[in-house]
Amino acid sequence: MNKRTLYIFRIILGVFIIVAVLFFAFRFLFKLPAFMKVLALGLVVLTIYLVVKNLIKHNKKRKNE
Repeated sequence: MNKRTLYIFRIILGVFIIVAVLFFAFRFLFKLPAFMKVLALGLVVLTIYLVVKNLIKHNKKRKNE
């Protein structure tokens, strides 16, 4: 696999992870008490942050090579 294809695969996988976490949070966790709703929002934000951070790191690494 060349580097561009691998990066596109990482983007697709990252989008899938974010959508899965959003689905899980809104489908199941928002039926719980208020404290769990706050934790669910924190989980969504943390997941999005980590996925985007990882994609940016790999993009910088790919461009430096």
